[in-house]
Amino acid sequence: MNKTKTCRSPKADEREAPYHHGDLRDALVEAAQRILETDGLVALSLRAVARRAGVSPAAPYHHFPDKRALLDAVAERGFDALTAAMTTRMDRVTGSAARLDASGIGYVAFAIANPALFGLMFGTVGQNPSAGTSLDLARQRAYAVLQEAAAACSSSGKASAAECVRLWALVHGIAKLVLEDCVRPADFGLRDGEALAAHLLRR
Repeated sequence: MNKTKTCRSPKADEREAPYHHGDLRDALVEAAQRILETDGLVALSLRAVARRAGVSPAAPYHHFPDKRALLDAVAERGFDALTAAMTTRMDRVTGSAARLDASGIGYVAFAIANPALFGLMFGTVGQNPSAGTSLDLARQRAYAVLQEAAAACSSSGKASAAECVRLWALVHGIAKLVLEDCVRPADFGLRDGEALAAHLLRR
């Protein structure tokens, strides 16, 4: 007796597989970040992300209702990466002053290494998220690194809001000036923006 085989389109198989993969959401965010870095925000769409991740055009909608939700997820990942960049740099040194400086150097180094992501995080997408959202909490975690480092340098063990803003403005300004080519590290005999940050921040 001949058995009839049911054939499935290879393309259909490829589309179905990611739906059963637990990391699809992460894969989509990663694809979005790669597009952002290589082609810019203008090229980033749910369809483009699906294509880069190798899934059907409808797949992203299982995790993100619209493009803004996807961009929020990318910005959230960016703030978590910024937190890691600062704390990793701080863990290499001892002493409250050195750790505060290291947090700033880590901030500038992250910005220079990830210009498109940094721009998204501090552009219209990353600013003023709804309170309590995962993006808002990620922003708070990053800022808390600076607050805690500043507090450790204070004789009272507390850092004023104004002092934290001053320090944030300093490192953010250094990053922006280097990224926008307003200040060139080579003009100071330094190899890159990270070295410039270290030169300006270390006392």
